[in-house]
Amino acid sequence: MTKQKPNLTFWQIWNMSFGFLGIQYGFGLQQANMSPIYRYLGADEASIPGLWLAGPLTGLLLQPIIGAVSDRSWSPTWGRRKPFILVGALLGSIAMILMPNSSYIWMAAGLMWMLDAGLNSAMEPFRAFVGDMLNEKQRPLGFAVQSFMVGFGQTLANLMPYILPILGVSMVMSDNQLANGIPNSVRYPFYIGAASILITVIWTMRTTNEYPPENDDYKKPHVFSEEEKKSISFWHLSLAVGAAILAFGFAYFSGDIANGLKWGFGVLAGGYLVLMLPVFKEILASLSSMPTVMRQLWWVKFFTWYGLPLMWQYLSLAAAKYAFNAPDATSNPAGFEEGTKWGGLCFAMFSVSCAVVSFFIPRIAKAVGSNRATHAIFLCIGACGFFLTLLSNDKMTYLIGMTIIGFMWGSIMSMPYLMLSAAVPKEKMGVYMGIFNGFICVPQFIGMLTVPLFYKTILGDDPRNALVLAGICMICAAASCFLVKEKN
Repeated sequence: MTKQKPNLTFWQIWNMSFGFLGIQYGFGLQQANMSPIYRYLGADEASIPGLWLAGPLTGLLLQPIIGAVSDRSWSPTWGRRKPFILVGALLGSIAMILMPNSSYIWMAAGLMWMLDAGLNSAMEPFRAFVGDMLNEKQRPLGFAVQSFMVGFGQTLANLMPYILPILGVSMVMSDNQLANGIPNSVRYPFYIGAASILITVIWTMRTTNEYPPENDDYKKPHVFSEEEKKSISFWHLSLAVGAAILAFGFAYFSGDIANGLKWGFGVLAGGYLVLMLPVFKEILASLSSMPTVMRQLWWVKFFTWYGLPLMWQYLSLAAAKYAFNAPDATSNPAGFEEGTKWGGLCFAMFSVSCAVVSFFIPRIAKAVGSNRATHAIFLCIGACGFFLTLLSNDKMTYLIGMTIIGFMWGSIMSMPYLMLSAAVPKEKMGVYMGIFNGFICVPQFIGMLTVPLFYKTILGDDPRNALVLAGICMICAAASCFLVKEKN
């Protein structure tokens, strides 16, 4: 018989989520600064989505693995999720220190892979924490607290270029920065971010004790049914072939058909062998038996996360181009830096509105009477924020638009997870949260491959049009919410 989890105090919920603050501080720095860093290092604007591939790929690969492995882990000393959080925090902190010292585009791109690997490794266990530690009555509060941590952490990240001068830290570029052009307004926040990740994660490690497993079932190897075996075979072959096709495409466009075939067959063979590992078999079996609500949420996540990366990739560039007359860092360096800083302030307001609205979302959902309808309303509100950027070149337009979008962000960080957590079996909370985060990664991956194909044609080589496309995607996601048959 399953024991009912006791109610936790607000501060116990706060402590178990506090490490999420540092993780989201790191994500906030990445989201606001990676496009400008690439531009400082000389990257072409149309190639920026491809340079952001690290995020979705590492999330897609790591989060389900960490979820599946942690579901079957337990240590009386370390717990179940906490070891993965700590290792991810250490890896992410190292990348945060090295990132602003990049000298070449390839170096920044490589460190972004490392940073995303660390942050994704730490983020998935925090999502599983809410399902592990809280009963169904307290889960809305748990996700609301995490949503607040997202908003507050990213607010601090984006306000750093304005806070540091008040504290007496010079934002003037030093001589050794002239080689790579990355200013102190970017450099110092990354150093602070590295410390923040470690401090907040250690706080959670010290103040939170995980519940031990109710029985020893987590130790027993999973016995696959015949239906699961068929499903594993299908997903096994499909994913290996899909990875091979992508590898062929990348190699072909960067070399020739012989190079493409070599990489394609190599990835096909390697991918097929890797997917035979037990942890991947369990993930593939979970794909076949995922709850109906989770399948229905796919389209909501697809449209949301096809559009959202465009905001991080192009908001600062659009503000610099239209509000500060600086289309790139070469033609108007001072204007481009001011535009980048203003973009950071816009993301700060985005995060403030997320933090403010996060504690009201459970009440709003209760008043509306439906989680899916509540989420659809917030997605439409966010779409209006994106469309607002077309109305004026004034810098305040971008600030107001991002403030409105922040309300939507608070819902994105809580409502889908709340709908999911009520539908998945508790013994598979980790693996399903990991796969669900894969629902975030796949559309990002598709977007980063496809947007460069039509950026200069359909979007007119204009970062502001990319924001409009993001708004259209939010409308489609809102409509998709009504495909979800949520649990009351």
